[in-house]
Amino acid sequence: MRVEPGTGDLAEDLIRTATSTHAELMVIGLRKRSPVGKLILGAGAQRILVEAPCPVLAVKV
Repeated sequence: MRVEPGTGDLAEDLIRTATSTHAELMVIGLRKRSPVGKLILGAGAQRILVEAPCPVLAVKV
């Protein structure tokens, strides 16, 4: 385990860490949303799904 200072942007930090550690899989939790909110993912989750350097498993929490 190692601790690194973050940038304040969780999506950026996770993508950077996955890249630097050569991660084989990222797992993120998606929270329950309203009917309208179901049409759009959160900005952070969407960015991770698009920019991650490895497969991403999104689970409903």
